[in-house]
Amino acid sequence: MIISRTPLRITFVGGGTDLPEFYEQYGGAVLSATIDKWIHVVVAPRFERDVRVSYSRTEIVDNATAVEHELVREAMRLTGVPRGVDIVTLADVPSRGTGLGSSSAVTVGLLNALYAFQGIYKPPQELAEQAAYIEIEVIGKPIGRQDQYAAAVGGVNFIEFLPAGAGVRVEPLVCPPGTFKQLQRSLLLFFTGRPRSSDAVLSGQRSAIENGAAITSLKTMRDLAFELRERLGSGDVDALGRLLCANWELKRGLAEGVTNEHVDGWYERALAAGATGAKLLGAGGGGFFLAYASPDAHDAVRRALSDLREVPLRLAARGTHIALFEHSEP
Repeated sequence: MIISRTPLRITFVGGGTDLPEFYEQYGGAVLSATIDKWIHVVVAPRFERDVRVSYSRTEIVDNATAVEHELVREAMRLTGVPRGVDIVTLADVPSRGTGLGSSSAVTVGLLNALYAFQGIYKPPQELAEQAAYIEIEVIGKPIGRQDQYAAAVGGVNFIEFLPAGAGVRVEPLVCPPGTFKQLQRSLLLFFTGRPRSSDAVLSGQRSAIENGAAITSLKTMRDLAFELRERLGSGDVDALGRLLCANWELKRGLAEGVTNEHVDGWYERALAAGATGAKLLGAGGGGFFLAYASPDAHDAVRRALSDLREVPLRLAARGTHIALFEHSEP
C-alpha cells in the first residue's frame, strides 16, 4: 500500500500571470505558500485485477481507459498502471472550487503514489511538469501552471514562469529568522461556503489577455510578486497587507465573475475591522477568503466575518511526499 500526501496552497500575489497566454510573451510570477491542508491518495493492489476508484463516488471498471475520473484515468495512463489497483482520494477540505489548488494537488499526489506503487521515484519538478501536462495539454483545463509546482515542491516560494518556452523556475523564499512565524500568526483563512468552478472565470481571463484588455493589470500583478519577494526577504511582513489589497483591486477587474456583492462585502468588512489586506483565493467567485491582520485585530476580523467558517492554518514546508510505503515482495 502507498499513501501520498500533497499540500494545498494559498497564493498571495501574481495569480493569473501563470496563464500561458500571458507568460509566454511577458513572463509571469507568483508568490505562494503551501498550508497544512492535504490531499491523500491511497494506492493498493487489487485482488480482482480490475480498477476500483473511490472519491465522492466509487467506480469499478475493467481498466484505466474506462475510468471516468479524468485525472485518475490520465495519471494511470501516463504512469503505465493499466489495472489491478484500488485508488482512494481523500481531502482535508472540499476538493473542488476552493481556490486552494486542489485539482492540481490531486494530480500531483496521484502521480507520486502511482509511481511509488511501481517502485519508481520522480523528483518534485518532474511531477509538477507531468501534472501540468495532464491538466492543460491532455484534459484541456483553462488553468495556469502555479498550482502543480506549489503542490510538488512545498514551502513559501517565488515561482517564475519564463517566456518563450523557457520553463518554470521555483525559488524558495529566504527570509530573516522569525519572518515565517510572523507571517503565519497574521493570516486568517475563511471558507465562504460557495464552491465555484474556475473554468468560466479563467476562460474570461484568457479572453481578456488575448484581446489585450488584461495585459497592463497582469504586468502590474507580476511586478507585485517581485516586490513581495523583496519585502519578505528583508523581513517586512506587514507589507503583505498592502500588496494583497493592490493585487485584489487589479484582479477583480480582470474578468466577469471574479467578484460579486458577497465577496465585496467580506472584503470591506475585513478591512473595516482592522485587516490591512484581504483577497479571495483562486480564480474568484467563491471558495476560500484570506485576510492579513495584526494578531490583536484577529478577534474583530472574526466577528466581522462571523457568517463565514474560519479554517485554522499553518504553513507547510513539505511538498508532495510518500507518507506510507508498504511493499510486499511476490
